[in-house]
Amino acid sequence: MNTPATQGPWGTPPVKLRRSRVRLDTVFDTRREAARQYRRALEGEIKIEDMSRLVNALAILSRMIESGEFEGRLAKLEGLAE
Repeated sequence: MNTPATQGPWGTPPVKLRRSRVRLDTVFDTRREAARQYRRALEGEIKIEDMSRLVNALAILSRMIESGEFEGRLAKLEGLAE
C-alpha cells in the first residue's frame, strides 16, 4: 500500500494498514478494540510493542470520550439549575 502514511524517511508503519473502519464512539467500543488488538498480539499477528502503542492510543481516546460525556452532563445540569 503506497499511501502518505507509508511514504517518507521513517520506513513502513509498525502495523499493516487496513481499510476497515472500527467504531470508536464509546468507551465500550474502545475497550473492545483494545481487547481485539491484545488477542492479535497473543496470536502473533502483530508485535507486542505495536499492540502496546495501539492500546495506549485507545486509552487516550477513551479518556477523551469520558471527558466529553462528562462535559455534556455538566452542561445539562448547569442548564437545569439556571
